[in-house]
Amino acid sequence: MRIRHSLKAFVPFIMMLAAGRVASAQYGPPVPPQGSVPAGYQPYAPQSPYQSLFEQTYVSDGIWYNNSNNGFGAWSNPRKLFFNLDYTRSTNRQMRGTFGHEGVQSYRQQNDPDNDEIVAGGAFYNYFNAATANLIPELMNNGMRGSAGFWNPDGTGLIADFSWQAQADATFDARKNALAGRLDTATALALQASGGQTIAAPFNLNGQSDLSITMDQILAPGVTFDSTDTQDFGVFGTTFEVLDRTLLNLYGVPIDDGSLLGVTIPYDIQFLMQHSVSSIGSSIDFAFAPIYDRNGIRVNPVIGGRYYKLNEQFRFRGIDSGLSYSTNGDDDTPDEAKVFPVGNGVDDDNDFITDNIAEEGTLAFSQVNPSDPILVRAYHDSEVISNMSGPEFGFNYQLGEGDGITINGFTKIAAMFNNERIKIRGDNLFNHMNVSTTVDPVTGLAPLLDGYDTNNLNGPTSNAYSDSGSSTHLSPLFEQSLTAEIPLFNRVPVLRDVRMLEDAKLRLGWSWLFIGEVADPVQSVIYQSNPQANLFPTIQADRGSFSQNTFSIGVNWNY
Repeated sequence: MRIRHSLKAFVPFIMMLAAGRVASAQYGPPVPPQGSVPAGYQPYAPQSPYQSLFEQTYVSDGIWYNNSNNGFGAWSNPRKLFFNLDYTRSTNRQMRGTFGHEGVQSYRQQNDPDNDEIVAGGAFYNYFNAATANLIPELMNNGMRGSAGFWNPDGTGLIADFSWQAQADATFDARKNALAGRLDTATALALQASGGQTIAAPFNLNGQSDLSITMDQILAPGVTFDSTDTQDFGVFGTTFEVLDRTLLNLYGVPIDDGSLLGVTIPYDIQFLMQHSVSSIGSSIDFAFAPIYDRNGIRVNPVIGGRYYKLNEQFRFRGIDSGLSYSTNGDDDTPDEAKVFPVGNGVDDDNDFITDNIAEEGTLAFSQVNPSDPILVRAYHDSEVISNMSGPEFGFNYQLGEGDGITINGFTKIAAMFNNERIKIRGDNLFNHMNVSTTVDPVTGLAPLLDGYDTNNLNGPTSNAYSDSGSSTHLSPLFEQSLTAEIPLFNRVPVLRDVRMLEDAKLRLGWSWLFIGEVADPVQSVIYQSNPQANLFPTIQADRGSFSQNTFSIGVNWNY
């Protein structure tokens, strides 16, 4: 290998150019004839200001190579290039607070004005309680992260990265949770038929279920409700028996309906809450010369810019039967209430189904709003899109170097200008149980007092709403990352023969991202609703912190 470094000083050359002078190529002095060079001296090595500042000639696998580089300062030396590609798995923050309006009376309170308990012992159990957003499980999503850059011989460098987290959802299904402690319908019916004796095989339900019969037949659009309990559904029993197993004490949504205490809307068929997150971001940082570089440890100050886009959504889906029912409600319980026994997980009536409506008495179902359809389907969607950009600075550090194990990491803080957009939309989120006691002489129906026809099967109703708004504010950002780069591939059979992994290292990493002043899609809503009073949910930003905990695995290449 032959390496030749230029020793020519460029300062005089640049000064001549600035003064408008022309510099001619310098040729060395005449070389004395062979044999005339005095002993102890070598011929003068010719040099030119136009030759490469760095030149390297070497042989590899029988082939000669030549590297050369021109430039000034740190740019005149060869750089160490790197490229990383990682798969990421992130855990996102859980949303906070109550889904609904704070300070509203509970469903138990509004149906027990004398405060003497609707059913004995029921004060200690769920009774269409308001749901908190943290009931939704922790949301995890997959993504990828790529980074690349270079390091100069003097320790300065450039680092750029790009990250993407695919959209993922986490769902709280109140119905699924309530049924988890029950026997399945086929087994319960078989035990009822056999008097509790073990049978060889459960009933064949032919693909039917209590829920499908309820929604597609008993409470289907255009079907007159069987208030006399005369219709029979084979092994499933009569209308009331099917409803007894189908309708559940799920959760309620407290809203401000314009009254003094507000109301809580009950849902006895479906209550779903869903959290969704996706993100994309990038940054580019310049690394200054190390402030500490000894014993294999190097610390570089970095400064640059960052962009980050966060899309966070909250969705609610609720279905209510639109029925009132009771067994042993007290004297002050309103006629349009839903009365459930104590939800203690005990099968008090020995029908092999726990906490069903008829647990402690006889059934009586009635239609609160005798309109078409009976089922009330409500939904609410809230979305927050945060586009953030701003300067960042911090420190990049490295422990170890060369072909061994290397630990890399960084600590960064940023001041992000957050352009925030909030959008909501929904339908039928109002007190559909509030029905007039006076029958309309034209339609023969008792009209809803708070809203309008709830049939949204063919499009939005007059109860539908939407709102949007945007603002710009500062959001602080902090990120901490640690990654181990391990030379593992060259020790694993098969992998060590893959040319792409010949000089690669395995990366195992962790990072934590914190962003302040990010709107919460659950809390950034004023939950007021009474369509007939022109009262609908509206936006009011409520900001908190967003965090993301990420583990990664990937590959590192250095050149």
